[in-house]
Amino acid sequence: MRCGTADGRPLVLHPSSCSLLFSLLLFFSSSSAATVDLDLSKGQGEIKDGQRTLLTLDNREYHAEDNGFAKADRPAGYGGLQDSLNSIHQPRADADTDAAHAKPKRKDKSRPFPTGDPGPKLSAKKEVTWHEDTHYYALKASSDTRFRVRHAPIPGKGTPWPLPQLYNSEAIVFPVSEDFQFHAIGESCDILEFYFERIRRMIFGEPDGGAEDRSFGRQASSSVVHFLNVTVLKECEEFPTLDMDESCIRDLKYSIVIDMAETFPCNETSYDLEVKKSGASIMAREVWGALRGMETFAQLVYQNDDTGRFYVNKTYIHDYPRFKHRGVHLDTARHFLNKEIIVANLEAMAMNKMNVFHWHIVDDQSFPFQSKTFPNLTKMGSYNPQTHIYTHEDIADIIEEARLRGIRVIPEFDTPGHTLSWGYGMEHLLTPCYDWHRVPDGFFGPINPILKTTYRFLKSFFKEVLTVFKDKYVHLGGDEVPFDCWASNPYLLGFMRRNNLTDIRDLLHLYERELLELISHIGTEREGGTGYIVWQEVFDNGVKVKPDTIIQIWSGDAIDIDRVTSSGLRAIFSTCWYLDYTSYGQDWDKYYRCEQINQHLQDYGVRNQSLLMGGEACLWTEYADNEVLMARLWPRASAAAERLWSDKSVTDPDAAAPRIEEQRCRMIRRGLKVGVLSGPGFCSQPPKSSSLKRSFLSWPKVDTGSSFLMDTGQARHFQRSNVYVVDMSAMYLVPIIIIICFAGLVLLSWMRDQTSQNKLINMLSCPIALHSSKGVIVNWINELLGQIAIFHHLD
Repeated sequence: MRCGTADGRPLVLHPSSCSLLFSLLLFFSSSSAATVDLDLSKGQGEIKDGQRTLLTLDNREYHAEDNGFAKADRPAGYGGLQDSLNSIHQPRADADTDAAHAKPKRKDKSRPFPTGDPGPKLSAKKEVTWHEDTHYYALKASSDTRFRVRHAPIPGKGTPWPLPQLYNSEAIVFPVSEDFQFHAIGESCDILEFYFERIRRMIFGEPDGGAEDRSFGRQASSSVVHFLNVTVLKECEEFPTLDMDESCIRDLKYSIVIDMAETFPCNETSYDLEVKKSGASIMAREVWGALRGMETFAQLVYQNDDTGRFYVNKTYIHDYPRFKHRGVHLDTARHFLNKEIIVANLEAMAMNKMNVFHWHIVDDQSFPFQSKTFPNLTKMGSYNPQTHIYTHEDIADIIEEARLRGIRVIPEFDTPGHTLSWGYGMEHLLTPCYDWHRVPDGFFGPINPILKTTYRFLKSFFKEVLTVFKDKYVHLGGDEVPFDCWASNPYLLGFMRRNNLTDIRDLLHLYERELLELISHIGTEREGGTGYIVWQEVFDNGVKVKPDTIIQIWSGDAIDIDRVTSSGLRAIFSTCWYLDYTSYGQDWDKYYRCEQINQHLQDYGVRNQSLLMGGEACLWTEYADNEVLMARLWPRASAAAERLWSDKSVTDPDAAAPRIEEQRCRMIRRGLKVGVLSGPGFCSQPPKSSSLKRSFLSWPKVDTGSSFLMDTGQARHFQRSNVYVVDMSAMYLVPIIIIICFAGLVLLSWMRDQTSQNKLINMLSCPIALHSSKGVIVNWINELLGQIAIFHHLD
């Protein structure tokens, strides 16, 4: 190492000498710098005048017994970063007032940490905060970028999501009884019974085996919530519908009466919920409202992190959704989604009071729907007809899981575009495209709209679809039709000339008119008929649709809502909530605001707002599959759920942040693999002594067997409680066996004894068959070595 002398001449020292020299310089220079008196590792601080110093920085001391802070004179000329600190952390003008009301100094010096917040209260901004759980101070995130600390909001406790229309919760806490019961008052059915068990497991979970152990503890019976009475006044419907009645009865004989009953009248989609010391009750006109009320009740109950006991606050709620249609759109064509993932999504939807699963089941990339009428569609169009299809039984299972949660399943078969996968199994269905020389270029475009065979096929196919799916509505797509292929086809152009059609879009008008007509005809054979939903391009292209058609807006704004509703058609809005768009950092607040269905409705003077049926959060799966879908979709879709349920005045993401963080934690505790919302944070977990399992999804069991029964497991894969053991050490034997076999073959060519040759041949023919037993292989190698020794002896 090369150092320097005072006169600038180089001074060569041994490296260890220079290290010692610099160590001494650092030691003496640090002796004059400001020091920290508190040893954080031991939790002890320096005792000065009966006070425990928590931190000393630039002669600014924070004391456990002080509500303010002590500041000594700074060293003369001291500046730099500490001056910046002082300019930020200035004492309040009312520090004297704080001192006058300060608590008496604690005399007990044996406790290393204070039990409560020891201060300091520096300013209105409270830049320094005390964390009781971990006993440390930390700078809060501030506008000064030097001290920004990213941290998610602390999750709430017992707060509902979405926010109810009327929510009155008091600071009166009731423990929940260890023998809590659910009771159906009035009508009951399988849906209600399923929800009783679902909510029980949701709140209390269940142990690994045996009777339930909810860690309640014994409570005084005079103030314990023992039951939830659920009153349903109408007979249960079998399936949810667009106009399903989730309402209450505002009647003195049945309903809960409050002073604000007239301010929040009972409308067609509402429920009442009340929690008091004797118990809890829900009132709804139909079972669907009762389901939403029970979902809210489950969110009100919370668990003490230390004791594991369950509590609920005294609460009154009158609630109803702002919109009827609150959906989630999933694409299962670009990436095939397992049935278990779809059911997990249905569970998350129920937790967020969303009621429509829009199933975009097929597209250009694949055709996973099992068609028994046209089996080649599935056989040729799916990724794998054995593993990557939805059978009729699979679809029935998904519809049943949705029905029990009050969720509609609306299938989408998008035509005439987005149908390339259809063409593999149905000849002459798609339109051949032509080049500039009027020669087929080998590509195919949308469904051919001028062939009678096209509509005979569509009638038979949609008759099968509307037999498998039970909802009244089917989504017929109609978006992103590539007109250039139609315009290149000479047969279509000739058809247009013969029928006096001047615009290529007239072919789309023809196709949609014929399609809607045949769907209506199929509807006459169904109870309740058939309805249709189409994407907004059908409306934008001037297609004359039937008056009961619903238009789904995906690329417009409030102006497009006004155009659709002003024409007398109903609308669904999705532009705000395309969740396949991702970016680094927090984005749920962007989805939460969605001014297009809020302030913009007033700003643009949207007429007939009652025809806006609701909206959907959409996830296209170009870059999402089974592994990431739930984390990509939830809880970001929860932001859309509150915008579609809660009052239009509920728009503040800062106020919503603790509640949506708690909602995320609920979904995690339920076993749903959801994503992160707001950066670093945590979710409270039950005490370690508790064995509660809140996940109730029936995840498939996987065989835990291993083809290699070796001692050393070098790769382990975990699927919940199942363990896969893959022993890589068996692979090491492969090159050894190959080398030994090769050596044996060489020896065979030299052997002169026929008996030895036959024995060696038999041995060389079976090493792979013997690979599963370590002892057999060892014996085989010993025998081979013995033969080599015999050969050597004979030689």
